[in-house]
Amino acid sequence: MEPYNRADHPAGRRRKTIPATCQLHRGPMGFTNLMVSKHNGNIVFDPHVTGSCVISLDEDGAIALRNLLTEWLR
Repeated sequence: MEPYNRADHPAGRRRKTIPATCQLHRGPMGFTNLMVSKHNGNIVFDPHVTGSCVISLDEDGAIALRNLLTEWLR
């Protein structure tokens, strides 16, 4: 996979910001913005929207995460 570049952020429906809480910085709910986007077929999580620590999931990883969240949220 190519290195993630913030300038490559897709627009519109392929990029969403989710209010979250950072356990390290211990701010209130919504203190941290978790940017979730689709980049080159991968789902990309960018905590703090800085590009400094990016987590990327391929299709299998994204499906596994979806299934786990669905199970936990029942």
